[in-house]
Parts: sequence; C-alpha cells; structure tokens
Amino acid sequence: MSGTNELLYLPLFFYSNAKDLWLPAIGETYKVVNKTTLQIKIRPQAKWSDGKPITADDVVYTFELTKRIGTGPGAGWDSYIASIKKVDDKTVEFVIKTPNPNYMSFVGYALGTRIVPKHVYEELEKKGANAVREFVNGDPAKQVVSGPYKLYFADENNVIYQRIENWWAKDIFGLPKPKYVAHVIYKDNPSANLAFEKGDADWASTFIPAVYELWEKKGLPIRTWFKSKPYYMPDGVGFVYISYKHKALADPVVRKAVAYAIPYEEMLDKAYFGYGSQAHPSFVIDLFESYRQWIDYGYSKYVWGTKDGRVPTDLKKANDLLDKAGYKRGPDGIRRTPDGQRLGPYTISVPYGWTDWMMMCEMIAKNLQAIGLDVKTEFPDWSVWADRMTTGNFDFIISWSTGPGFDHPWNIYRFVLDYRLTLPFGQSSWAGNWERYNNPEVMKILDEIAATLDSAKKKALYAKLQRIVQTEMPAIPAFYTAHWYEFNETKWVGWPREENPWWYPVACWSANSLPVLFGIAPKGQTPEVPKWLAPVSNGGVLIPTTDIFNALAKAKAK
Repeated sequence: MSGTNELLYLPLFFYSNAKDLWLPAIGETYKVVNKTTLQIKIRPQAKWSDGKPITADDVVYTFELTKRIGTGPGAGWDSYIASIKKVDDKTVEFVIKTPNPNYMSFVGYALGTRIVPKHVYEELEKKGANAVREFVNGDPAKQVVSGPYKLYFADENNVIYQRIENWWAKDIFGLPKPKYVAHVIYKDNPSANLAFEKGDADWASTFIPAVYELWEKKGLPIRTWFKSKPYYMPDGVGFVYISYKHKALADPVVRKAVAYAIPYEEMLDKAYFGYGSQAHPSFVIDLFESYRQWIDYGYSKYVWGTKDGRVPTDLKKANDLLDKAGYKRGPDGIRRTPDGQRLGPYTISVPYGWTDWMMMCEMIAKNLQAIGLDVKTEFPDWSVWADRMTTGNFDFIISWSTGPGFDHPWNIYRFVLDYRLTLPFGQSSWAGNWERYNNPEVMKILDEIAATLDSAKKKALYAKLQRIVQTEMPAIPAFYTAHWYEFNETKWVGWPREENPWWYPVACWSANSLPVLFGIAPKGQTPEVPKWLAPVSNGGVLIPTTDIFNALAKAKAK
C-alpha cells in the first residue's frame, strides 16, 4: 500500500463520498452559529503522540502557517474563509468570506483539513519557511502524529508503520487491526502486480490488466469492488478536451459530432478492460446514488435520444450534423468549414506509456477520420504533454477532471468550465479548464450554486448548466476513470466491496481510507464492521452532508 497522511495525521472529519457522510475524527461535533459561522468542538481526549493535547491553537496555527508559506494542509483556504479563531482550548470557529460566500469550499476546508502540531512546526518555522517546506519528518523517535500509526522503519525499498497501542482514540474507535502496515516500493507496476497476485501484498491500488482473470481463471482469493464489469468504482470523469485555440473546433456542431463519433463502449472494453462506464453527458457521476438527484435526465434523454440520456456512438448522426452545417468533404475526404478552412491536421494525445488511453486515442482518431476530421495520434513524453495541456496548446487530449465529493457536481463543473481557474493560451495553469472555455453566464451560475443553501434552487441551477454543456459541448465526458482498489484475502479478510460496502473510499492511497483498517481481520477470524461506521440515525457517528447544509440554511443571518 502507499500513503502516509491517512495513517499519521487526521482531519477534523473524514469524508465518505459514496455515502455522502462525515466521520468525526479529531473533531467531535459541529455547531452552526449563524449562516456565516461554523464552530467545531475538538474531542476532549484528542492528543498528539507525544502526549500534548490537540487544541484549537493547533487548528488555527495549521491554517495560518499554510497561508504564510503558501503550501500545506488547507492551501487556498483564505479565498473562502474570512477568519479562523480559537473560542476556547477545544473549540475553533470558522467564518465564511462574504459578500459572495462559497459554502462548498467553506465546509470542505473547515471539516476536511488535516491538522499539524503547533509545538513542532512553530520551532521549524523559526528557521524559515523553507525549513517547513523541506521537513522530511522521517525520524520515528521525533515524529509527532495524531493518527493511530507512526513511522517504524524506512529505506529505499520499504516504508513501515507501527500501530500506536495507547492511541488517544482507542476507547472511541478501537485500534486498527494490523499492527504493522508496510508500503513496499516495487521497481515497476508489473513487479507490484506479481507480488499482489502471489499474496505478498494484501491491498493494492494499481492498474492490473484483465484483473478478473485472477479469480475467474486462476481461482485466487482476489477481488475488486465489483465482481463483474465495471469492476471499479469511479474516481472521476475522463474527458475528451478540445482546445478553443482553433476557431473551427470551437463550433458546437463540430464538438457534438465528435461526441457522437467516440466509440465509448468499444474503447472501454478493448482499451480499458471494462474498468469503467461511459460517463453521463450532464458531467454528473451517476454511479453514486446520492448524485443522481442533480441530473436532469429528461433533458439528456431528449437531446441524445437514449434511455439513460447517454450519448450514443453514431457515425451517421455525426456525419449528418456536419453535412447540414455546411462542412463539405474535400477531394481528400477531409471536411472544410463553410468558409473553406480544412478540419485538420489535428492530433489527439496522451503521454507515452499510458497504454490504455493510447489505445483509446487510436480508436477515437479512427472514428474522427471516418466523419471527415483529419486527426492522428501523438504520444509525447509526459513533460511535453503536460506543458501543452496546461497552456492550452493542444488539439484533442484525453485527461482527468475532479472526482466524487460532498460538493459534486459543482466541483467538476467548476474544474472544467470556470475560466477564472485558467490563464490565457500559452501560460501554464494546473487548476483546470484546460480547453480555455470562457462563458460569463456559466461563471455566474457556478457562484450562485456555491452561495445558495436552497436545494431546489441548486437543482434548478444545475439543470441550467446541463443545458449549456450539452449545447455548447465545452468538453466531452467520455468515461469514469477507475478508483483503483484490489484486495487479496490470503491473509486479511473482510474488505469493503459491492456486497458489503461498509466504507468508501477504499484505495490505499486515498486520504480518507483509514477506516478500512478498522474493519478487516486476519484470516481465520471473523471481521466486524465497527458500529460507529453507521449514520447517526442508525446509532453510529456518521453525519450526512445534508444535515450540515440544512442547519446552515435554517440558521439565522449574522
């Protein structure tokens, strides 16, 4: 497995995106004071591993340190939070920035930021910001953490964590079942996959070709989240981005034709081993039940003429669209714009070595050629490709977006559509909107969604966005990228899965996957899902996101 944050440092609250629930960690409760103010009570038992109490001072210091040095937990919080202050030793207060509040980011930063020990980092800070930025924190004897594990040993091949037997939250949550958790650093993906298949690794988050053969053909005690297609839960949406630097490719008719030409099912089966589903054109990840409420299915069904509103692969429709819009084929079979501009040559690209996405590019390029666009594949090195993506200097690319979260689908609309996140062509920005789509109406809607606590109004605004994105086609949602998660029950059993989805997310690199280690058991023992991993309505401690937003909606004005 990999990752350290989820083992060593806790947030105030963990978040489960499949369940849309918050798990109190360092934080015990929240209190909505008014529409602009949220207070969080820190657990009285909460202590750092050196025995010092975790206090509101630690929380305030974490945020302020991040602001001062420009990096760290909660980076960027000051764009959405006006102030963070200590009320008492165990209470911290967050006030949202007004007059244009963003409740999505406000709640995310306030609840989800990981806290660092003030008494450790303030000593580092005295030596300068670089001392903090370059702090390795690799000495087990000096490590001060809030989580249930500490570093035990590390070298170039292994990083091993040891359970803290007197962890401060032992009487609240119990202890995670494994005493040691080892991250073995393999030389490459095939080596890691072989070790996992042999049972030398228990928990993996890697791309394994034809993973289903491990249990279907070899009979091994290995699984992914689903036993059959799509095998993995979604981790985000993979888009076909088309840069707006080309006037001809900016035409929504051309973009809609491209959407019809993408061989969604074929490329998922042949290139992606069935590890995903075709994405919904609304941009909403509809495999999560809690997100379906935001989809205007009626509109998508009307536009695309399918039962679930997804875009069909239909080369005839693509050709008909272009014919009717006056894009005539030249002697070479490539179409020209009504004013004579040739549609190409263009490239569709991903980095070299991304073999599954490379095959997708080949399949898409073939179909685009069939509808009269001169598109060929190109697979540069990562650094070259990334520079082109972040500067907008590309034709077509397949790339990522954001994933599931309590703020979905607002987060994905913002990432793909908000021009304020990007920079002019030629200037690099990693924040999103690779294609440089610029629509002031969309940005206004995004701000209205973030500022409202009215679910009905929010749904109406999402419906507006869905009409825009399915008309202007700023980017084409192609497929759900996989949340890589495999488990081998040779030694440990009880892992979450479709039949028993007691926690999610589950990838070992996920910042919110720590609860997984509390519900598994050594083979031969009966695993028990912790009782606290249930909603408050069922006797557990998990808090629905809707409770938080409803409390804010009902609160008095400041």
